[in-house]
Amino acid sequence: MPPRKRTSARTSSAKAAARSGPRRESTTRASTYGVPELIVIADPAAALRIGVGGVESGGGADTRALNRVVSRAAVTLRPLFGPEERVRQEARQLAPSAIGPVPDLSVYYHVEAPEGDLADLAEELAGTEGVQAAYVKPAGEPPVLNDMQPSPEDAPPSTPDFVGNQLYLEPAPGGVDARYAWTWPGGGGAGVSIVDCEWGWRFDHEDLTVGQGGIVVGTGSTDTNHGTAVIGEISGDRNAFGITGICPDAFIRGAAFSGPTAATIRSAADRLGAGDIILLEIHRAGPRHNFERRDDQLGYIAIEWWPDDFDAIRYANSRGILVVEAAGNGAENLDDQIYSVRPPGFPVSWTNPFNRSNRDSGAVVVGAGAPPPGTHGVSWGADRSRLDFSNYGALIDAQGWGREVTSTGYGDLQGGGDARIWYTNRFSGTSSASPIVVGVLGSLQGALRAAGKTPMTPATARAWLRATGSPQQDEPGRPATQRIGNRPDLRALIQAHVKGNLALDKSTVKDAKDVKIENKEFKNEKAEVKERKEKIEVKEHKNEGKEFKNEKAEVKERKEKVEVIEGKNVLVDGGGKNFVVEGGGGGVVIDPVPGAGSAIEARLSALEQSVAALTHFIGADLRPDLGAGALAREADVYGQADSAKHGKDAADGKAGKENLAEG
Repeated sequence: MPPRKRTSARTSSAKAAARSGPRRESTTRASTYGVPELIVIADPAAALRIGVGGVESGGGADTRALNRVVSRAAVTLRPLFGPEERVRQEARQLAPSAIGPVPDLSVYYHVEAPEGDLADLAEELAGTEGVQAAYVKPAGEPPVLNDMQPSPEDAPPSTPDFVGNQLYLEPAPGGVDARYAWTWPGGGGAGVSIVDCEWGWRFDHEDLTVGQGGIVVGTGSTDTNHGTAVIGEISGDRNAFGITGICPDAFIRGAAFSGPTAATIRSAADRLGAGDIILLEIHRAGPRHNFERRDDQLGYIAIEWWPDDFDAIRYANSRGILVVEAAGNGAENLDDQIYSVRPPGFPVSWTNPFNRSNRDSGAVVVGAGAPPPGTHGVSWGADRSRLDFSNYGALIDAQGWGREVTSTGYGDLQGGGDARIWYTNRFSGTSSASPIVVGVLGSLQGALRAAGKTPMTPATARAWLRATGSPQQDEPGRPATQRIGNRPDLRALIQAHVKGNLALDKSTVKDAKDVKIENKEFKNEKAEVKERKEKIEVKEHKNEGKEFKNEKAEVKERKEKVEVIEGKNVLVDGGGKNFVVEGGGGGVVIDPVPGAGSAIEARLSALEQSVAALTHFIGADLRPDLGAGALAREADVYGQADSAKHGKDAADGKAGKENLAEG
């Protein structure tokens, strides 16, 4: 990489004072982005389908009332995710390799009608036979706090190097240590595909020329600054001018919310594979202010609260795709009881997804933290403290910079008359925070793939973002108990998973309530357990039976030791490197035993018991909705997706398994 020089930070006290004043004025308004959406959920038993003669039921429901409503002038009912039987067939085909249950998307419909009629139509539709629910979603909007204007000064003949302003690239705790990731093969995100879901982009920007696939879903908006800044953070080009993205070698595209938001998410997921990433740059008005649109965006929340968006995210998650979701700029406590109150029109079965003990979309939800004080000459509070606008709560998994982000677009750093050469120093919001987390995950996935290792699953990625990183800090009036999570640290993640030298201690492990099992090891163990079991059933060897009993006792003793040390927090890293049991007082590293030789064969019969014991012991923490079979499927989908990259010899897995049996 060519040498970088730091540009001077702005030091004007007048500008600093203006930017640290009141955050926003409160008004209601019409959205300049999305429009309200009327969503209908059919009763699955009705098996509705739209045919040439109108709405039909394969389950015997009387659809005459429903047809009378949707046959009115200016009212159109369409399947939200495509023709019903085709959607059901696709779900059946996906199920064997899916991570967890595949949601039934065939029951969702979208109603097009004049905006002023939507509320009355929803109430009427909810009372018709064959319909389970009907609700109106407020318009979606990007979570922005950005009022920057392009500088009127002409841009210089050549764009300067602005990377010195991108302090979020620097080592932890101030940054995410992207520079360290770049020293690893694949650490720039090579081989990783990303789709940014929002409204508009400038893919012809001078610093976004490599690895850009344009808009692949929907029609882009003419308001392009927001999307341009987002993709600049993630994948700005590696060159001698402008900015550089956190994972500049990733392949990035845009999916425009020009239609229903959930359908856009589903379409984006269909263009990606296991280990790839979707970014949701959207929030909408929640119940705090009766779902009203506001300029200040107070009360705006993450979109997974609405059933159709929740299931679209679950669909992507079931395909092994990492979904990163902006928490929203509503300054809301997402643990508040208001979010457990079922709104009119929602299904009776609905429960609050912000409480993951109810149900879990699988998304990585991102809050906005303050950058290090003095960044660009201003301070927004203690580094990594919650910014006043950011939503917070137990749902939030990680934080990124929510102020002072240098990227492409807007033109306040470099302006002039040509938007293709605009840059900003002030991109803000959970909008600027979420791309930082996407960039981190893109770098990590690229490094794992380059090393021939299994990319992170949605569950493991989220768990490790919670378990590592630079912890959130207190700020007067905004204590760390208002959770936005840790700032990611690529050095810690890469050393743990790419280098394979995992050693977590009390200072780096935060909220390690989820259990992590490397999927490659789990898959190998599963196959070897099955093979060994078959051998035992054929031979019925007495000595092997005796050893099986002894090994079963050792596994039980091992489990009891883990329970004594730490309750239910277990972090396991196989691959022949080591095992780590994380207790309340710090990490305990158990090194592999070399030279096991044929001894491992005598212990393979115990693996079925050890896997079963561990699955029973930790399954509820890893994925409450999955059993042992689905955990195995989670491993299988990655093995299928990356079979060409996973031919590494099984000795790694065997060395790790020996430690488990010896433990």
